[in-house]
Amino acid sequence: ESYYITDYKDLSGSRCSALFAPLQCSGLTILSKFPIQEFSFLPFSKRGSWLTPWDGEILVQKGLGMVQISPVPELRIDIFNTHAIAQDYNKYYRESQIGEAVQFMQQSDANAILLGGDINYDLRDHSETSYQLISQLFDDSYFSFKNQ
Repeated sequence: ESYYITDYKDLSGSRCSALFAPLQCSGLTILSKFPIQEFSFLPFSKRGSWLTPWDGEILVQKGLGMVQISPVPELRIDIFNTHAIAQDYNKYYRESQIGEAVQFMQQSDANAILLGGDINYDLRDHSETSYQLISQLFDDSYFSFKNQ
């Protein structure tokens, strides 16, 4: 069975160079059983701080990757993948990144949209709005399944 896969540069910013290290790269990829009709990448405008270079966040280009597939005629599906900034002390940046992602996904004119990835949000932290932002656009499949 064959699969279609994005190249590492497809879902990264234009400054991505994986020659020696993944500097300015997103690390995102999407595999599909169906041909990829189009792809795009939204680099997040806020990436971290030079004051905390040890977490590596400022060195990579986190963002939102998207592929569009059409499993059958007349059905377009946008599949999004993201990896938001980690660490509790980066909550400000993560909320900004998720806000940008949600705004971008709201522009989709596909018949269906799916989001996967690593949001790096701790559900126990009720002071952060990342999960609430995503919940305005998506149903949480884990909680939907769990509550059946």
